[in-house]
Formats: sequence, structure tokens, C-alpha cells
Amino acid sequence: MIIVAGGCSFIHGDELKDWDKVNGSHSTWPALLSSGHQYELVAGGGWSNQSIARNVINRVSQVGDCGVVVQWTFPARYEFRFAYNTGQRSGHWYNIMPWNAEDDDFDPSEYFFSSDDEQVTVQKAHQENANEKGINSFARSYFKNIGTELYWENYTTLKEILFLQMYLKQMSIPYMFTAADNCIMHNHIIENADDTIAAIYYSIDWAKFFWFPKGKHEGETVAPRGFYQWALENKYPMYTTHPKEQAHQDAAELIEDTFHAMVTKHY
Repeated sequence: MIIVAGGCSFIHGDELKDWDKVNGSHSTWPALLSSGHQYELVAGGGWSNQSIARNVINRVSQVGDCGVVVQWTFPARYEFRFAYNTGQRSGHWYNIMPWNAEDDDFDPSEYFFSSDDEQVTVQKAHQENANEKGINSFARSYFKNIGTELYWENYTTLKEILFLQMYLKQMSIPYMFTAADNCIMHNHIIENADDTIAAIYYSIDWAKFFWFPKGKHEGETVAPRGFYQWALENKYPMYTTHPKEQAHQDAAELIEDTFHAMVTKHY
């Protein structure tokens, strides 16, 4: 069986000991659960929910018969297809986030707190490229006028979840979702929510989500928990911004029964 795992840097395994920028890591919780199966990693550092949905669909269309696991990321990231090659491996596609909206002389090491010189170097190179290509000037306008509004964060993320869910159901692909943070489940309750938000929200099959239980330091986050919240609440050792291997090992144990019930039992 082929397992396709989608997500951002948490699923790519950034900062884990066996991580490399091309192949990611095989120490993440979906990789551990996929032991004995062919594992297809569809994740990347800084990926948005748009990028996750698009790339998972691309890979599923290529491999055909498979099972899918997705860990959705934070909403305040957006993917666009630019009219020109962005200079990244994804060509015309580019994920922007708040730091792209900083001044041209912004040093990402001020935002990306890392003791890993290679990772800081990579982030600086991305920022320099984005300045040169005009991506950062676009990001400044986007975040000033659109990207920081909670409604838009919520609307775009919920659409991507429903979009991927409907595709997988139509293709009869077994799947399981979770998230780094529970805001994707709770942010629909906002002051200016409307019927559009409600219609999308209640069309999502939330029973296909795995949420993490309360941690040892209950109350530091709110229920239900995403992977990152759960790891923080349980005080798991961290690298710079990512939980270390032990959190992934324990998460795999927590998720194992749900993973088999929703994904592998169909094979």
C-alpha cells in the first residue's frame, strides 16, 4: 500500500536528525505509522494549506491507489502561482507568509530563530530571492490589504480542507486529517462570520479528523489540540521551532488506531 503524507515542515521533518531538504525525514509520526508501506512524502517547510491540498492531489493523481494522511498548517500562509518563475523548485508557485511582508533589508534570522546555520542560510537565500523577484513587494501589499484579516485566513483554509476532502471521497481514497493547530476548527466563530463560512464549515466531515488529547499541563492550550499545541503542552523537547523525535514517536502511538481504522483497513 502507498501512504501519501501531506503537510508543512512538521511533516517534512525539518530539524529532525535524519532530515534533508530533498527527502525530508522518516522520523515523523506519519512516516513511523507507514512502516511496512511505500511512503510518499508531500510536504515542505513554509507550505500553506493551499499548497498542501494542491500537492497532495497532484501526487494522488500520479500514484493512483493509496491512502492519505494530511496535517493541515497555520492559516496565515498563502500560495500563489506567479506569472513568472519564482526561482524556487516549485517554479511559478510560491508560498508567502508574514515575513515576506517585511522590509527588503529584513534578516529572517530575526524571525527564524535557529542554531542550525544551514537552515538560516537557506531562509536568507529565500528572502534575497523573494526581494529580487518582487515577491516581497507583492506580499507587503497582500498582507496590508487582505492576508491578515481573520475572515480571509479562515475562509481560504476551510475551502482547501473541503476541496481536498471532496476530491478524496470522489476518488474513493481512504484518508485521515489532523492539524498543527486547532484554529482551523475554531476560527469559524468570528465576529464577521457569515453564511458562506458556516456552509463550508458544516460541509466538512470533522469525524475524519484526529485531534490530540489534553496534555500534562492542561489548560495551556484549548481542546481539541493540534500536534504542535499538544507537543508544547506536554513540554516535549524542541529544536528551534519543531518538536524533537520523541514527540513524533508518542504521537504515532496515539494516532495508530485511528490511522489503521481510517486508512489501512481498506486494504
